[in-house]
Amino acid sequence: MSGFVVVGVDGSPESLAALGWAAQEAVGRGAGLRVVLAWPSVVTPLSVLGAVDLAHRQAEVTLREAELRVRERWPELAVVAVQVPHDPVRALVEEAGDEAGAETLVLGSRGLGAVAGFLVGSVSRRVLAKVECPVVLVRKGEAEGEGQGEGGEVVVGVDPYQGAAEVLAHAFAAAERRGLPLRAVYAWTLPVAYQYAGIAASVDVSGEMQTFAETELTRVVQPWRAEHPGVTVVEEVLNARPAKVLAERAAAGAGLVVVGRRVRRSPLGAHLGSVAHAVLHHVPCPVAVVPYERTPEEEQEAGDE
Repeated sequence: MSGFVVVGVDGSPESLAALGWAAQEAVGRGAGLRVVLAWPSVVTPLSVLGAVDLAHRQAEVTLREAELRVRERWPELAVVAVQVPHDPVRALVEEAGDEAGAETLVLGSRGLGAVAGFLVGSVSRRVLAKVECPVVLVRKGEAEGEGQGEGGEVVVGVDPYQGAAEVLAHAFAAAERRGLPLRAVYAWTLPVAYQYAGIAASVDVSGEMQTFAETELTRVVQPWRAEHPGVTVVEEVLNARPAKVLAERAAAGAGLVVVGRRVRRSPLGAHLGSVAHAVLHHVPCPVAVVPYERTPEEEQEAGDE
């Protein structure tokens, strides 16, 4: 067993969809499954009435039901179920840390169940900003344990100049495990200066950019083609907004969409890029967000932001 797939549960339909997806992912990886339910250990006036104790017992029942659900369907899977006495963000970040052996973290999208506020959008966004392993968001409509290799394709958004290696590594491995084709999408737009100065109209800038972009996509994809020769790959380069293209490809029946997220050490500023943010809000299938750090060369080219 190489590590763990971690999944957050709270009893909601969203978290149960995430549970099934995570279990199947763990089986495919040859990994274990760690089921986590966060329950802050906080004393309030309600403790006098026994309300907190009752809610705590209900949370324990929810966790054990989730564990049983997995063991019944995947008896060969190594499962550990834990109730963590912290708020959901802290609990999930710690459970998905390097020391815990987490390979990926799976969350239900827009979950709201026995533990009030668990896995709502704000929690998911805060977890995404802090963890350094891939995070998969699973929608409520995903059937438990399905969609892992039946139809569809894996769609990956590629920026040849930022995080391509990490994002492509995750996407190719996911496609290979599921036996699905991979669509590598590089969507680009002309710089604003070209659009407003009318330069694009006077010379074939768009045509040259398209050719250059196709070359660059092939350059970063080729090593992963060689490493995963069994994966059928389609390279797609478009002059369009990345989030729009990825949403359209997902709506066409993708089984998984993979996007990157640059790790930002500063507590200030946005920690989830605009493309990943838009994809998470508009793509109906599971979305994997893969963190990456800029290389020194990329940092120097980008300058201070």
